[in-house]
Amino acid sequence: MPTAHHHAGHSLFYRKTGTGNKVVLWFHGFGQQHLAFDKVQTPELSDCTHYSFDLFFHGNSHWAGSSSVEKKDLQELFQRFLEENKIDTFSVVAFSIGCRFGLSLAESFPDKLQKLVLLAPDGIQTRFWYWLATYPALSRKIFRYIITQPRFWHRLLSFLELTRLIDRKLLRFAQRQMDSQPKRQQVYNTWVNFRHLKSNTTTLSGLMKDHPFSLTLIAGLNDRLVPASLVAKLKGSLPLAQFHTFAAYHNDLIGISSGLIRNILNNQ
Repeated sequence: MPTAHHHAGHSLFYRKTGTGNKVVLWFHGFGQQHLAFDKVQTPELSDCTHYSFDLFFHGNSHWAGSSSVEKKDLQELFQRFLEENKIDTFSVVAFSIGCRFGLSLAESFPDKLQKLVLLAPDGIQTRFWYWLATYPALSRKIFRYIITQPRFWHRLLSFLELTRLIDRKLLRFAQRQMDSQPKRQQVYNTWVNFRHLKSNTTTLSGLMKDHPFSLTLIAGLNDRLVPASLVAKLKGSLPLAQFHTFAAYHNDLIGISSGLIRNILNNQ
């Protein structure tokens, strides 16, 4: 099966479809696989060749060792991938936590990047709960304990619901995403190991001034996980970026915005 390899043993599975001259790299969100963008990759994108990846800790991809994923790791892996596939330029479409991969590629290969499309973008702003769970070493140990102890996890959810410290719809989303031990372990592996794959508005703005790639941010008005109001705060710091909103919940955003994504990729 087609896989991008790293010399340390890491591997990213991908599916290649299409034969067009424009290369697009696709990165899904948490709990999904490379099939997440199938409804977007229609014959209308006949000018594109698609490489749809499984993130680490998802699908057929593999992260070797116990260290976290670093930007340098992705740079080395994708440098080899681009050379092996003879790719000179490419665009990126990414959703939610997959945006951390897109942002890392933008920083590593800005001269090769044509378009960066981020849906429900994660990795530009630091969200309190994510920071609390993944950055302080003690917090990571507590987070791991919560993940591995179902009884404590359910008590925590009941406490959060009772005290209303978290939006109820967001809480329901968390319950669905973590209703089994494998899912909870996947959350831990993904959150903790992707924590260094992040960027900021200063870096992005500087890259866009020095390199001719376009940036589009897409948000769902009903999204509780990555609220549109949070994404809107980036406007002042990213004057060259395009912003779009849709009446969509988090997991509906890909399908509802598919027409816009195709238009962006088809435009020169």
